[in-house]
Order: sequence, then C-alpha cells, then structure tokens
Amino acid sequence: MTVNKIPIWLDCDPGHDDAVAILLACFHPAFDLRGISACYGNASQEHTDYNARSLITAMGKSGSVPVYKGAARPWIREPHYAPDIHGESGLDGTTLLPVPLCEDANDTDYIHAIEREILACNGELTLLCTGAMTGAATLMKEHPELRSKVKYLSIMGGGVGIGNINDNMSAEFNAWIDPHAANFLFHDPILKDKTILCPLNLTHTAIATKQVMDRIIDSDNTSSPSNFRKMFHGLFQFFEKAYFDQEGFTTGPPIHDPMTLYPLLELYGWESNDVVQFEFKRMDIDVIEDLDSKDVGKLIVKKEYPLDAQPPQGIRVGFKVNIDYYWKQFFMCLDEAEKCSTIENK
Repeated sequence: MTVNKIPIWLDCDPGHDDAVAILLACFHPAFDLRGISACYGNASQEHTDYNARSLITAMGKSGSVPVYKGAARPWIREPHYAPDIHGESGLDGTTLLPVPLCEDANDTDYIHAIEREILACNGELTLLCTGAMTGAATLMKEHPELRSKVKYLSIMGGGVGIGNINDNMSAEFNAWIDPHAANFLFHDPILKDKTILCPLNLTHTAIATKQVMDRIIDSDNTSSPSNFRKMFHGLFQFFEKAYFDQEGFTTGPPIHDPMTLYPLLELYGWESNDVVQFEFKRMDIDVIEDLDSKDVGKLIVKKEYPLDAQPPQGIRVGFKVNIDYYWKQFFMCLDEAEKCSTIENK
C-alpha cells in the first residue's frame, strides 16, 4: 500500500450524488482534495456553487478546501439542468444544509487554479469530472501542455448501450449536456489513454438500497441520529423518490458520482485489485454531437483494444467494482465527517 495520498481536483455539479463524491474526497484517507470547481449541470452554476460551499461547510472543511466557480454553460448548445432528478436547487430534500461559511476563492479563476495544482503535483494529480465535461475540456483546450501533466482524468458519464435522456433515451446526462466537450476529451490522443470513464453500466450497480438508507440514519453511538446523518438521509430519500418517479428504479437510487474515485484506489496502488475489483474495457469512443439528432449525446464505441496491448490504448471504460467495498468506504467517510460537521444537533 502506498503511503502517499492521491492528489485530486473535483469538478462537479452538486447534486445529491456529487455530495457523496465530496464526502469521500474530503474524508477518505487515500485522497488529498486540492480544490473544487462547481459547474452547471444538475442545476445552474449559481446553484451548484452554493451547494458545494454549503456541503463543505456542513463537513467542517470550509477553511481547508477552496471552491471556485466552474463552467457556467456548454460550448455550443444552450444549458440544460435536471430539476426532475435533483430539484430546482440541485440539492433538494433537506432543510439541514447550512448557509456557507466560505466564499468562492477569488485569487484566480478555476482554469488557472486547476492548472496550478496540476503543476504543483508533478504529474500525480487526477482531475475528476462528475458533471458537465465543459470545464475539463476548456482547461485542456486552453492549456494543451497540461494533457501530459495530469495523471488521470476520471469521468462519470456516458453509457454503453444504455441512456437516461434524449428523444430515444440513448444518452447519459453528462455527455448529453455538452457532447462537443465530451468528444474533445474522448478524441484527444494524449488524454484518451489516461481517461477513466464510469458510465451508467457501472454506476447503476451502486444502488442505495433500503439497507443503505437505514444505516445512514442508524447511529450506533447515540440514542438519536445526528443532524448531519439526517441531512444525508433526507438527500438520499429525495433521490430515491426522484429515481422511482422518473426512471422506475424500485430498489433505490444509483449513486453515480463517487464511483470516479474508486478506480484510483487501485490504479495508484492504495488498494489491490483483489479489494477494489475494478473491471474495465479499453475503448475508443465517440459521442453524437448533432443537436438535431434524436440520439444526441449517445456514446458510440468505435474500437475495443485488448487489455494486454502495449502500449495501453483507449479509454478505460468501467463495468464493475466491489460494491460491498464501495459502501464500506462511504460509511467510513460518513462516520468521520459526522465528527467534523458544523451542523448543530438541537
């Protein structure tokens, strides 16, 4: 096991499942969260930025994790949001989220902030994208020299033969809201071979079942759960109802975004393959960009490479992890965050 923490930057659009990604990024002992950029996606950039700062405040990290305003709109198309899944605020379902104690970092913009951290980490930083891919694509387009300096690009997006949006329900939301940015990243000859894609095929295995929901609210050490646990339980309940009403999920909602963190535990050597059990295929991928197409945003597999190809080629497209391990890490981080939370129990 490596003794070095894994430096990461989280570009996200909080978001119920982004809240879990932030939780793991802040409290898992493997990760060194260097900053957050809040982009449009699940809600407007104004809402997601507020949500990111509110979550950081709730977790007692407002003085140590800088939050920057991220991308506000796609490259070409008009912005689209997901109020049917995440509510108008992007994080509906609880009244316990605190007013942020931190303002946005204003020393520079998110592009230069991420650039600074990539360079400071000497080729070891991974950029995580759990919302629109606009921010990552803009960074790499404006600073192409960073393509060789980032360790990995770990993305929640797309689906192989599966979708949740567009006229034919053939696309995944994060790819659909900016297919041009997605293609820029997926087609780049340097970036694609170091990209990890966590598609719906993988994230739909991470279901917050009744057992998960009950354990969130069940506090082993006190007679009643803390307000921090109640906050997460409320968020999960809202997410559960939204996914049942909108997509027919009957056993619980899929918690997509933290999945981007799990392959890193194996790839950086923090845990073994026997523990994480990350299974993937190497692929070249295209995304349908035609905004008039009924399949806009759909992921197309152009080529699949042998896993033993030398040098390794193609995007790592994930299909499986150890789900028991997935939830074990979540609850470990929830326990640690509860100790640091600024949400008062009344």
